[in-house]
Amino acid sequence: MQTLARCKTAGGTSVKRKLLAKPASCWEAVLMRCVPLKEQAESSCDNNFVDKKPVPNVLLGDMAYQTVLEAITTNQMKPGDRLSEYMVADWLKISRTPAREALRRLESEGLLASHPRRGLVVATLDESAIYELYSAREVIESTVAAMAARFATDAQISSLTHMVAIESEMIETPDKMFAHNRAFHQLISEAARNRYMVKFLQAISDTSSAFRQASTLVSLQRRQEVLVEHRALVEAIARHDEDAARAAALQHVKGALRARVAVQRGEAAASPAVTRPPRPA
Repeated sequence: MQTLARCKTAGGTSVKRKLLAKPASCWEAVLMRCVPLKEQAESSCDNNFVDKKPVPNVLLGDMAYQTVLEAITTNQMKPGDRLSEYMVADWLKISRTPAREALRRLESEGLLASHPRRGLVVATLDESAIYELYSAREVIESTVAAMAARFATDAQISSLTHMVAIESEMIETPDKMFAHNRAFHQLISEAARNRYMVKFLQAISDTSSAFRQASTLVSLQRRQEVLVEHRALVEAIARHDEDAARAAALQHVKGALRARVAVQRGEAAASPAVTRPPRPA
């Protein structure tokens, strides 16, 4: 069966174009969704009297970056899946230069890794990387929580309180709770009023989402713990107690680390304490 996609022509009309003569994999389909973006960008104006300028590579690079990032963070692409600038350029109908820049950016963020025989592949989050990721989360999220306690408005506190109140309704649906959890932490980062912290947290969130198959929220025990931890965090922010908010966020991340290591090891429940791997000599 041939795969069809709707694309915009230079005149702005919709046509159907055959993209592949074989069924596309799920992550190829995600990439192909954004093929029309380039064509729309090239058709920036329908006025025939206005000269059309070529689309800058930087814009195409951003498009390629966002497309591949979405494929990774939504698990359309799995750890170990191979990628190359040739593949991305061909699928998105762009030159290799913006495709290469997009892949370099994703590699620098830890979402892609270089394999000695296969080239670039979607990175695998091993146990050592998990400790690195959660060490960063401890520092950033505890600081953001303290800043949120200092700067949160009444409206933001009201929203956080409401989110905590309805979270228990999602205890039996991990996917809903996962999305709710991301929105909850996004609101806290916004309340901190620090654009750079927001960027750091987004990078960490993207990395975590890329390995959602190992989400800590697959465990009912962990979901129950999250309800308590979120409530303590919001109560501290509502009191504008920076020290309590910092401590609550730190406990929240430590609890997530215990659960994540348990999931990574295939254990049914987290152990009371997590032993960090030894430092390399």
